[in-house]
Amino acid sequence: MKDAERQETLKAVLHYFYQDNAKSGSHCRYSLQYHLVWIPKYRRSFLVGEIAERLKQILKEIARDYRIRIIAMEVMPDHVHMLIEAPPKYAPSKLAQIFKGISSRRMRQEFLDVIKRYIWKDGTLWAIGYYIGSVSDAVTTDLVREYINNQKSEIEPQFTQGCLFDLK
Repeated sequence: MKDAERQETLKAVLHYFYQDNAKSGSHCRYSLQYHLVWIPKYRRSFLVGEIAERLKQILKEIARDYRIRIIAMEVMPDHVHMLIEAPPKYAPSKLAQIFKGISSRRMRQEFLDVIKRYIWKDGTLWAIGYYIGSVSDAVTTDLVREYINNQKSEIEPQFTQGCLFDLK
């Protein structure tokens, strides 16, 4: 009986978190948050002052255009951190491509003279790589794992293999 009570509690907790924090898309509900970090080419430290402020504005505009919610963002002199919530139609790698690609082009259009002092390779602003990690929204991986692992133990089988075709 204790396992059944535990399973009911898990179900209630998951329902509470997923219901309150989930967003709606066409034919889906989702709660997908990502921590995204990337650096300028050669990890140069020049994202300060007016450049940092303009980069923040550009990233906000990109998020608005793609219907991505920025939960938190900070532009450091040598890297960018973003905590975002995105619809499931965007793969994590696509999110990095969107933010890095558009911001690079727009920043180079506006600050090419400054960027050229730090990055001598034409047509680039950001290093090739990035970090992206999924972030839980108050529901831990362990809680979801336990809920999933206990699914079959809660359900009593109504049919056995082949019973639908037994002609007794």
